[in-house]
Order: sequence, then structure tokens, then C-alpha cells
Amino acid sequence: MLIICCLSIVGIAILDLWIKSRVEKKIKRGEEIPVCRGKILLRHVHNEGMALNMLDRYPKAVKWISIVMTGIVAVYALCLFGKHKNGLEKISLSFLIGGAVSNLYDRIKRKYVVDYIGFKTKWKKLTDITFNIGDFSIFAGAIGFILSGFKK
Repeated sequence: MLIICCLSIVGIAILDLWIKSRVEKKIKRGEEIPVCRGKILLRHVHNEGMALNMLDRYPKAVKWISIVMTGIVAVYALCLFGKHKNGLEKISLSFLIGGAVSNLYDRIKRKYVVDYIGFKTKWKKLTDITFNIGDFSIFAGAIGFILSGFKK
């Protein structure tokens, strides 16, 4: 299980960082490319805040909050990985860490997080939100972690 968890962390982070690199090179900032019959929107957005651009006026605080939170989750996961606990909790934490590492790398290296996936909906506010693989990974990891608590 440890190997699967480590591969998940590294795989998610590398995939997301690779896509972000391609987006930075191939899509102009602010550009939107509809795919899948216009249901998915590829974009190039810089996010200096947290989810939904929260705290975007405080990028240094966001960076340090991200470092501390990623560190706490990573230390907890390291303590957990050596124990015979449920696999859902371990893989969920791996997804969380993989996404967090990718976004944290962006915050440190670029000073912003590259977001690139949006969805066309009938609600403009929802359509305007842009994500990346790291965000989806963090969300899936958080849901899995919560569900793993019911398994105990």
C-alpha cells in the first residue's frame, strides 16, 4: 500500500505540473478553449489566492498557510502509512498531498497557481470557476478522508 500511496502522490503532482507547464506555453492568459461540445473549458488563469481566489490580496500568507497545512497532512500521513489502518484513509491522504504539493510548488516557484479547467453551466458564477488536477485531487482526497472516518 505504501508504494501505491507514494506513486499516487508523485503521479498526481507530476501530471498536474506538466499540464500547467503546457498551459503556460500553449494557451494565452485569459484565453478560453471549449472542448467536449463546449461542456469543458480549457483556460489559462493565475490564482494568487486559495480556493475561489480567497485571500488573493495576501499571497505571502497564502503561501505560508499552504506550507503549514501541507506539512501537517504529510506528517500525519507518514505516521499513518506505517500502521495497519484502512486503505481508503491512506490513499485519500495521498491524493490530498499530491494535489497540495503541485499547487504549493506553483505558489513557491511562480508566485501563483495555474488553473486550467472550467465547466460550462447555466450559472455564470459556477462557469467562471477554474480548477486544475491538483484541486480535484485535494477535493477527492478530502471526501475520501471524511468517508474513511465512517469505516472505523
